[in-house]
Amino acid sequence: MSDPTLLAGLGCALAVFLCGLGAAYATSHASSFALRHQDLMAMVPVVQAGVLAVYGIIIAYLIQSKITDALTTADAYKFFTAGLSVGLACLASGFGMGKFLKQCNAEELFFVRKGKAEPKQGSASKKFSFTTFVLCLIYLEAIGLYGLIVALYLVG
Repeated sequence: MSDPTLLAGLGCALAVFLCGLGAAYATSHASSFALRHQDLMAMVPVVQAGVLAVYGIIIAYLIQSKITDALTTADAYKFFTAGLSVGLACLASGFGMGKFLKQCNAEELFFVRKGKAEPKQGSASKKFSFTTFVLCLIYLEAIGLYGLIVALYLVG
């Protein structure tokens, strides 16, 4: 027989750990990207990566608030899978964001806003639209958001 409190607690731990791992991986590459650019808008991927960790904290808080002596095994399994759901989704999202930003860093790509670029920023082949850049990050972060939605449904 499994202990319901242990299962629910593991759901909390997995949510925080896996979301944090995905956020840390994405933040490491996002920070490198932000350091290369002299624009405040280069902090957008850093903030987006950090949001992944917040998803895990939200679910962990909701799960721990429902841990009582009357916790059933069925509910504990729901909480465990909620933690796994948001955690694995944010891990995948963070790895996707990190890989995208790693490629931007490796190819020394930089974004331009409103079609204006500094002459020192390199050739036209290394420029890309800021809007396209942010949309790519939004779709990569949506993976983590889908995991959060599933976890919220499971926690009920």
